[in-house]
Amino acid sequence: MIKIPAFIIGGLLILTGIAGYLFQEPGLSIKITGPLAEDAQLTLSDGNQSHELDLGFASSDASGEHAYWIIYNLNLNHAKDASQGNYAIEQGATDRGYISKSFWYASSKGETMQALKQESDNFQGAGDGDPIEIDWANVDQNSSKVRLIYKEFANSPGPITLQASNWKNIDINPKPKPNEKIEFGTSWTAFIPGILGIILILLTLGADKFPKAHKHFMHAAVLVALVCFFVVTKMLIGAYSEMTWLKEEPYMIIHISSLKPTVMLLSAGLLLIFVILCVVSFIDARKNRQAEEEKKAKLKPVKKENQDKNIPKADSNDKKSNDSIDGKKEDRKDSKKPSIESKTSSSSSSEGKKTNSAASKEPTEKVARANEKKDTQIKPDISKDSKSAPSSEKEKSESKSDAPKVKRNTSESTQVGNPPSQNKDEAKKNSSDQRPSGSDSNEKPEKKISSENEKKSE
Repeated sequence: MIKIPAFIIGGLLILTGIAGYLFQEPGLSIKITGPLAEDAQLTLSDGNQSHELDLGFASSDASGEHAYWIIYNLNLNHAKDASQGNYAIEQGATDRGYISKSFWYASSKGETMQALKQESDNFQGAGDGDPIEIDWANVDQNSSKVRLIYKEFANSPGPITLQASNWKNIDINPKPKPNEKIEFGTSWTAFIPGILGIILILLTLGADKFPKAHKHFMHAAVLVALVCFFVVTKMLIGAYSEMTWLKEEPYMIIHISSLKPTVMLLSAGLLLIFVILCVVSFIDARKNRQAEEEKKAKLKPVKKENQDKNIPKADSNDKKSNDSIDGKKEDRKDSKKPSIESKTSSSSSSEGKKTNSAASKEPTEKVARANEKKDTQIKPDISKDSKSAPSSEKEKSESKSDAPKVKRNTSESTQVGNPPSQNKDEAKKNSSDQRPSGSDSNEKPEKKISSENEKKSE
């Protein structure tokens, strides 16, 4: 998030602007729009001392040349001597009669400033080559700016003023009267870094308060910071060049303040940091946005597949529920009607029970057979009948083997001659056991013979 860094950088810019405004040296800017009056006298004063400006000997009516003479004579004949005397006092040279005093120095802008720097270079490079001649008649012909700055070393009672006997071709708003004084003051332009900091903070607050327009606010903040960075950087180069020009030959003004270039350097650095942080934040935001879009693009087919899967699942669940309901209904219907399979299973279980009972009566059958042998010896007619009975019963069983098992069970129960109560008990036991037997057809004749022999023996 760029919010906290923006507040920090904006706050530092505000502090830088406040420091530049409070600690700046008093100054006064005038614009020369033509040749000055021949009888004009311009006097500087701080309440303790005064200095009359030397207007020089301009050979043309160009404003730049008239400004040049004011700047050159003030710096060379006034500021240079005062600054070097103050420097000597600082170094301890008090026995040479130097007195610490305040002074004025001047500078300019545009073509006039470039011509002044070129003249300084020509002076420093004297003897190393042909100097570049300056055509002052073509330098800032219509207007030229002169910036007067006051450097205080002694406690001056003030006020710091400029007085002119004739203000001809000197543009000052409001226009002063002859011999009227104009006071030096501080320039609001020194607070420009603070204004930039306030703008950045306001744009950041707007981005935080209006999330929908967050992108627009931050882009505006970056644009302002970037443009101001280039402007301040250009001003920084000019301020540093002006400072070095005043400190070098021919003026050698040692006590030129470095506050202006320092403020501009700090402002340019803070603006550059803000731009870099915003660019990094934009890159991170774009990467996050792309990552979210990729995630959404990956999740879309998965969601579609899940939706496609959920739809048939729901249909299958509905079908299963319907089938279960139909199955329950059929089960209820089937439970009401006796099935043939249940009857067959019960008959098979009854047959299995009978086989078990037959197996338990094998010892008694052996005794019955021994008795049959004796009876056949004594009563041959009866044995014949008994022999014929099984054969007839076998034929009946074979004829009835093709019929359903339920009917065969009923016929067997009647042939054996068991009472109905016993048949009911056996049916209950057989239904609980439900074990099939494959040897019922072979064992039935033996059971019948044994039962008849037991009756006879009784």
